[in-house]
Amino acid sequence: MRHIVNLFLLPGDFVRRRLGISVEEDGGIIRSFINMCVWGVLLTVLVLNLRDWL
Repeated sequence: MRHIVNLFLLPGDFVRRRLGISVEEDGGIIRSFINMCVWGVLLTVLVLNLRDWL
């Protein structure tokens, strides 16, 4: 289960680390925003393509 959580948080953690921000320095907000954007776009594209396949 921990691997699934790490995979889900990967985009936000990657950006947070590249910016040099720790979680204690409000990195949780950055991570949440990036994850929401990345997974939101991917799921939107997936749903729109699934609609065309069906």
